[in-house]
Parts: sequence; C-alpha cells; structure tokens
Amino acid sequence: MTELLLSIQPRPSTPAERVDGLAGQLADDLRTVPGLRIAHAQSAADGHGKSQQAWELGMLAVGGLFSAASLRALAYVAVAYADRVKARSITLRSGDNELVITGSTRVDARLVTELTQLIGGTPAGTAELPAQAGTAELPAQPERRPVAGQHGGGGAGS
Repeated sequence: MTELLLSIQPRPSTPAERVDGLAGQLADDLRTVPGLRIAHAQSAADGHGKSQQAWELGMLAVGGLFSAASLRALAYVAVAYADRVKARSITLRSGDNELVITGSTRVDARLVTELTQLIGGTPAGTAELPAQAGTAELPAQPERRPVAGQHGGGGAGS
C-alpha cells in the first residue's frame, strides 16, 4: 500500500518539543479526512534502548485510501496548517519524489494531479475536479523535486 511521508519544515529556531507538537497538531487535523491513516513516521533507533523504532521528529506517515477527494482534502489541510502555524513548508514524500507546499500553495486540480503522480496512481475522479472559487488569487504552486541524492523522477517545475 502506498504511503506518504509528510515532513514539517519549521522556522530554524523552533525547539524540538515544538516541532513534535506541530506534528501532533497536523496529525490531528489530517485525521478529519475520511479514509486516511495517520501515524508518526518511525525509523530504526540509534541507541541501545528496548525499542527498535524511534519517531522521526516532525514527520508523519499517511496511508489509507487515496482518492481524488482525499488527496484534495489532504492538500487543503496541509496548506491551511502551514499557513496557520507559519511553517516554512511541508514536504510530502513518496519513494524518490517529493512535493513541497507552503501556506500560499494553491489547492486546485493541478495540485491534486501532482499528488496523484507523487503516490504513483490515478485516483478515481481526478479529471473531474472543478476549480475552487477564490483560489485563483493564490500565486504559489508546489515544487516537485527528487529526493536529494536520487536521480530521475520529476524535476522542479515538472
């Protein structure tokens, strides 16, 4: 099953506890989207503790049913959240590709198409999405780029 990793890019001076709190708030917001499963992203632990897994600070794993409607809702939640908490950006990553959004990213059919390409699928209804009224004045578009150190995938502006 496809999984997206969402990484919050806060201001540089943000303490680790605050980053963890921001991730928890974003997770709570994303749990309002039907069909999605939200969890803190985990990686292998470095230390010699009992747990073999550790949370990735400021990173969430999103899985579940990715439809055009759920991707649009995910985009609205992430963009509104980035704007509300004044995060520099939120990076959505799947495999070797990532999509960077900010609080001024326009949520429209193009963004849903970019998210669809990011997860490597074609959710039903993607081509039928109408443009949302009042979104045209938001200038920014997401930046799609390969993960650092990787080759291939969509380049910036593709």
